Amino acid sequence: MGVSFTGLFDFFVHAFGVDWLRWWEEGRPETTQGLAFKREEEKYLTSWREIVHRVVWDYCDRHNIKRPNRCTTVQPSGTKSLLTGASPGWHPPKAQRFIRRITFGKNDPVALACLDYGYNVIPSQSDKDEQGNLLNDPFDPRVSEWLVEIPVAVPWADIPGADTIDISKFGAIAQMDFYMQVQKFYVTHNTSATIELREHEVETLGTQIWQAIQNDEGYISAALLARFDDHQTFPRLPFEPISKATYEQMLAEVAQRRKTDDFYTVLSRYDFGELMEVGPAGCDSDKCMMPEQSPN
Repeated sequence: MGVSFTGLFDFFVHAFGVDWLRWWEEGRPETTQGLAFKREEEKYLTSWREIVHRVVWDYCDRHNIKRPNRCTTVQPSGTKSLLTGASPGWHPPKAQRFIRRITFGKNDPVALACLDYGYNVIPSQSDKDEQGNLLNDPFDPRVSEWLVEIPVAVPWADIPGADTIDISKFGAIAQMDFYMQVQKFYVTHNTSATIELREHEVETLGTQIWQAIQNDEGYISAALLARFDDHQTFPRLPFEPISKATYEQMLAEVAQRRKTDDFYTVLSRYDFGELMEVGPAGCDSDKCMMPEQSPN
């Protein structure tokens, strides 16, 4: 049994306010305020874990099923949860406002419905011309995959002061600290985790992970991903941070292009139940964009 959650970061912003974000910006130091924040995080996480175990065990007892000894986890977040505006799993979001690009096959029924619903559609990163330039026309016969662009804002984007904090600058050490809070006080399986780091953080983060293992703090595993501060390194990224003005402009453009307010009805026009695979590609995250390396 594994009961997961998503949007933890967003929940804590609402629970603790902008001061909690500023503490993150400072690297989650163990100041008086910081230690108080960590105790409150622990209370929430521990109470949720206790509720899960109590309810699952009660269900098992009533149905004469053997109790599982572990019931809590944080699984990888899928596209549906991200489109609600929730931060994935425990992770901080990419930004307060961003473009979410979801990969579909060309002429996929869901993508066609998104087009009628007003969302912009462009060719994917893999669709290029003979000179290696990205194609721009989604209906070009050389195009095989589409990206549906959806402007997204986190639920706390308009809280006063939140816009002044650059989430992309949150360090790897702060991410590791928050991940360990979740692992120690909620999860009894494993926490799906990707820690994004810059080169100068490698040694410090390595030491932090080694100490967590040596001290038996519950660390199991985490993926490490290099941060790219230059967004042009990977054009048409799955997540692209944008300003409030750009977000509002994109929303207005979506409304202008929209042909219907009933997404289900427009989807029914294109989906006749004949396609075996419909919906987003199996992997459309930035981690899947890394070129494969052959061993020397």
